[in-house]
Amino acid sequence: MRMVSLGLAFCVLAIGLSTAAHADDFMNECLVTGSQKMCECMSDKIPADKRAAAVSGMRKSNASTQPGGNLLDPSTLSQEQMQGLDAVVIAQASCM
Repeated sequence: MRMVSLGLAFCVLAIGLSTAAHADDFMNECLVTGSQKMCECMSDKIPADKRAAAVSGMRKSNASTQPGGNLLDPSTLSQEQMQGLDAVVIAQASCM
């Protein structure tokens, strides 16, 4: 019984740490162009199944805004990145 309880506690901790890491990735990318308050609101509204794709799409978008970066060409984004960026736009609109 102890092993089951310990295993369950480990799984809950691992899931919690994984979610926190994704939230940090999202916040890091969002804060490149957004305010703390806006990014926190958006982070709460991004569906868990779209979060990784949102981070990936935002990384690509942020890279295009850096000095020497090229304009973001939507044809270079994967379908998942596009869906992730759609989730970001929807979250941003609901946080305004």
